[in-house]
Amino acid sequence: MAVSQSQQGNWERRWHPLLSQWVIIAATTGNRPWNGAVVGAAESINKTPQHDPSCYLCPSNTRSNGTVNPDYLGPFAFDNDYASFSPEAPTFEDEDSSPLMRRDSNLGRCRVLCWTEDHSKTLASISQENMRAVAKLWQDEYNTLCKETDIKQVLIFENKGQEIGVSNPHPHGQIYATGFVGDTFSRLRQSQKDWVKEHDSSLLLDLIARPEYQDTLKIAENEHCIAIIPYFARFAYECWIIPKHAAQHIGQLSDAALNDLADLYQQMAKTYNVLFQRESPNISLLYNAPCDDHPENENWQFHIIMQPPLREPDKLKYLAGYESGSANIVNPVQPEIAAASLRKAFAAQEALA
Repeated sequence: MAVSQSQQGNWERRWHPLLSQWVIIAATTGNRPWNGAVVGAAESINKTPQHDPSCYLCPSNTRSNGTVNPDYLGPFAFDNDYASFSPEAPTFEDEDSSPLMRRDSNLGRCRVLCWTEDHSKTLASISQENMRAVAKLWQDEYNTLCKETDIKQVLIFENKGQEIGVSNPHPHGQIYATGFVGDTFSRLRQSQKDWVKEHDSSLLLDLIARPEYQDTLKIAENEHCIAIIPYFARFAYECWIIPKHAAQHIGQLSDAALNDLADLYQQMAKTYNVLFQRESPNISLLYNAPCDDHPENENWQFHIIMQPPLREPDKLKYLAGYESGSANIVNPVQPEIAAASLRKAFAAQEALA
């Protein structure tokens, strides 16, 4: 199923209410002549072994630091051997330094989450039972990490595909649990707090209740969750999966809602493969409320954002000069048209099931 780039540009800016930033919709840029780099389809999944003796994440293999993995089945989690954050990070509280030379502790925990023992699989191709076990792992890890006194934020994510720069092809994700609340989380919290103050309701729940999100911007839904392309999408085929009822974090989801979340997430992963006719690279981010006891965390609505870096099967979306310099992203595909393409691909992946 080819991804059409025949959209007419509308040269408009759309307000991103959670990040408080403008997103530029300029569909005509997708029609520019392209003599730059292209990416080929990933190596066929059928050529990938179920167990790779050289893979540091496969069961029973020895990792580079000498630790031997257990002979695990299904999801498996462990502390990252080469972590960006550490519970043993030094502190600098007593330093008398210039405000131009500030530094602070990089306190935190980094976890590696293997989705399955099968080296050849992805979240799009594991069984429904395995996918639901992955979602339960997300929930358990969040519930455990957020109870640690020094942890203020838990970001669960997956970098999938060589285009993202993944260092190991084994199906896995990561967690960065940090001793501070990051910039994006601070923006999201402030925006949701301001909305509640003005409207006495949830920003994201109000958003998905709008008729546009029940029609042109909706991709699919089940009893407990909905998948949409936001009106202010920053990436061409960006998808948000949002529970339909209030939940500050994944730990508050019932078993039924968690299963629906897992099912819809996996269906979207399959949908991207159908849309791009290849194993699609992707960045997935689980936005749980910070766990720093801030009173405004109660205004947060948990959601997942999926951001494939492709704008066509062989073309990546680069954040080059203007976007890097201004922080205003240019989306080359009109979100309503992208949603229509994803709805068609979603129906196709359902037919293949």
